Amino acid sequence: MTEPTKAPQTKSLFQPAVKYPEDIFTPTQPDETQQLADTLNYLTAFKGWRTRSEIYERVFPDGENMALRIDGPRGAGCFMTYRNDGGIRIGTGPLNTEIAGSCVLGLYSEGGTNQKHLSTSYYEYNMGGTEGKGVALSIKATGDVVEECEGGQHSIKATKILITATDQLEIDGQNILIAAQGDLQLQGASVNTITVNQKDIVTGQKMNFGAGEETSMQFDPRAQVNIVTPGSINMKAAQDFKLGTLGCVSLFALGGAGALVKNRSVGMSVSTKTKFAAGGTAATDIISSGFTKIQGTGGVEVTTPAMLDMNGTSDVQLVSEGMMDISATDLTIDGVNTTVTGTNTTVEGTAQAELKSSGGSIKVIGQTIYLN
Repeated sequence: MTEPTKAPQTKSLFQPAVKYPEDIFTPTQPDETQQLADTLNYLTAFKGWRTRSEIYERVFPDGENMALRIDGPRGAGCFMTYRNDGGIRIGTGPLNTEIAGSCVLGLYSEGGTNQKHLSTSYYEYNMGGTEGKGVALSIKATGDVVEECEGGQHSIKATKILITATDQLEIDGQNILIAAQGDLQLQGASVNTITVNQKDIVTGQKMNFGAGEETSMQFDPRAQVNIVTPGSINMKAAQDFKLGTLGCVSLFALGGAGALVKNRSVGMSVSTKTKFAAGGTAATDIISSGFTKIQGTGGVEVTTPAMLDMNGTSDVQLVSEGMMDISATDLTIDGVNTTVTGTNTTVEGTAQAELKSSGGSIKVIGQTIYLN
């Protein structure tokens, strides 16, 4: 900040004696003289005999710089100077901490103030005094306060900036930028944001703590929720996990590289510590372009109250290392070439059993054939 021009020291208010008394001492040398052209030239217009206040003109030796000055009471140090360059200087005396309100520049107006400055203005305030220590500037207004900066920038700089609103704090702008080199914290009983588009750019970690419930509601039928990541997705719940949709659900896994899933022998696995059920109310299909295997350590049971259709365009094999039991109210085994093979094979009907050939012969081959 540009330092204001300091006014020169006030001239001495002590005047030399006009006549020296000869009965006290006799001067040994004549009085000294001074050329006024080498120093200030004063012309006093008024001098108070009680307070020694003075109004005088002052001309510098160059004859170009001059001023009209008003000095306050003797010893106070306050003054007002009107300079020939159009400037006005007002100054108070030195601060006396033992006197309350000393050296204060006070203005009182019942009609308000009007200030218009056509050049740059500088204000500098310093804290001091015994009261309000640490406060350099305090402004109080009992009504609205309006600050307007046209075509420029309004800057506020401080070690700490505190804005307190007892009711509501509003920030309105075409574009709003809040930047912090450290932490940026938002705290409130509730935080509501209304926006057309929202984008968060996080180059590190993003975490949410303490949310009792997190809900995302969308009303546009074209809306989507997309999670795209070159890494992994890990979702854990201490209780239930439920997915529901009025459309379709599609799960696909390429079975490529990764670090989250430890079992890399299969591309997709679904398991549970209890029972597992999967099915559709209309139909259930297990389809694979490769080999399909259904395996159970405790056993595998296929049950249906309707028709059970096991069909293969190539071969169909039912193999058991133990007993295999196929039972039905009506059982039909049909094929171009049908073979029933076993170490001990029994075809039994509790009411009736028939071996029938509609157009060919029936062969019964064995080492020993028993007919009842």
